[in-house]
Amino acid sequence: MRILRDVPLFSGLQCHELITLDSLLHQRKYVANEVIFDQDEEGQAIYFILSGKVEIFRKNRAEPIASLDTGEFFGERALLQNVSRVAQVRAAEDCVLAVLFRDDFLSLLHTHPQIAAQITEHNSLINARVQSEFEVVSPEVLSNPHNTPGIITWAGIIASTCLLLLIFKNILWLIVPFLLAFMLYYLMAPLAKKMVQSGLSQQFAAHSLSGALLLLIGLAVLLFYPLTIAHAADWQIALTRYLSGGAMLLEQLLHGLQQQFSFLNSTHFGNDYYQEVRDFSEHFSDKYLANIVFGLAAWLPSLLLAPLISFFLLKDGAFLRKMVGNTVPNAFFEKTLYLFHAVDRTARMYFLGLIKIAALDALLLSLAFWILGITPALVLGILVAVLSWIPYLGPLAGFAIVMMVAASNDPGNLPLYYSIIGVFITMRILDDFVFLPMVVGKSLKIHPLLTIMMFLVGESIAGVPGLMLVIPLLAIVMVLGETLGIILTDKRLQARHKFAQKLRWQAANHGLEK
Repeated sequence: MRILRDVPLFSGLQCHELITLDSLLHQRKYVANEVIFDQDEEGQAIYFILSGKVEIFRKNRAEPIASLDTGEFFGERALLQNVSRVAQVRAAEDCVLAVLFRDDFLSLLHTHPQIAAQITEHNSLINARVQSEFEVVSPEVLSNPHNTPGIITWAGIIASTCLLLLIFKNILWLIVPFLLAFMLYYLMAPLAKKMVQSGLSQQFAAHSLSGALLLLIGLAVLLFYPLTIAHAADWQIALTRYLSGGAMLLEQLLHGLQQQFSFLNSTHFGNDYYQEVRDFSEHFSDKYLANIVFGLAAWLPSLLLAPLISFFLLKDGAFLRKMVGNTVPNAFFEKTLYLFHAVDRTARMYFLGLIKIAALDALLLSLAFWILGITPALVLGILVAVLSWIPYLGPLAGFAIVMMVAASNDPGNLPLYYSIIGVFITMRILDDFVFLPMVVGKSLKIHPLLTIMMFLVGESIAGVPGLMLVIPLLAIVMVLGETLGIILTDKRLQARHKFAQKLRWQAANHGLEK
């Protein structure tokens, strides 16, 4: 943090602002003559010179067109103007740079206007200095073409997704808490960011938010436990009544089918299914309820990991990103920063999208059930909305539960049953054609045909958990596969990495020869 105060741009920042900035910066070391970034590259970061000196080169020019010393910064133009790098930058001598990624940089401009003013002024000076040296090319000309993964990359993406599903199936007790932890993390991260910007430390924000979450969970358990004990018998009676109502509704449906299709009378189609449902409803409490309760209790310890994991993500997320980034060679560093951002953005959009769509569905379904007179409307709305997270099977299960409740509370009310069917069809249309495009958008960029195919693959590999995991997992693997494919096939990046290794080897051998 003391080094940052030596950078004129940051000299006026308060201590807590420097701490926030320091958590975002990645420190990199470059040897003399090493390429920091190339001309025409897509810019992903801005660089601050902590020590040393860099020189700016233009294609087909042997001499540098400008040089920058300790305390100055470069690379901001590609971010401010959304253009590719207009020049190559090399280390004129051994230097230490602090690197700030695009999203963190743009956020800094909004939260610290004084830095924005200095960067804008610096950018204008650079423009005036180098304007006569070369023509500025429009963003459309310099923008990188869309990199479409080839068939080998796609095969690797699909195979990796299937392999991960197979692995996750065997450690589901650990995967589910991580999924819940990511949801909690993405819900609390904006609050933590505002707390840090107001002058509080990241540690305090993580501890206070996680403590408040644990307090809410504890209060909910303390309130729910005596309520459960007091009403357990009533709930068990209500559950049995709902199951009996569902069995009666199924009996009516099967008898109607037998009357409509005469060939079913010769079989025991209706009687067999009705008898199975009747046995299930009558003996549910004796045979199944205890197993369900014990199964939920067995999951409780692993579910309690979710708040703990979300706490460490809030507290050490930036540190973990910097730790992984420090292991990446300089030539691949900007692409790796983009990879972190893309994976984080994909996961954030998916998980927050699930929560937002579930909230919208719960609100609309509760209102529809209340209008239709189905009680308890709010509980049913929330239950159906959460079950909808499971593709295909979830909405069917939610529909079956609502129909059982309606058949028990108001048996034989055909208009009510048709209304429930209409509500579920309407919600399905809204989810697929309005809420999903509006809330999640097309950021996952997964073709519908591939989506259907992967649903089938996910269900065959890991059952219901596979249905829930396959799409977010495929989206993240796609980002990883596409970005790694670009990195591994970019000969220029590989050449820069080998050249940097050669420079470091020469520097290490300096003075050893006789």
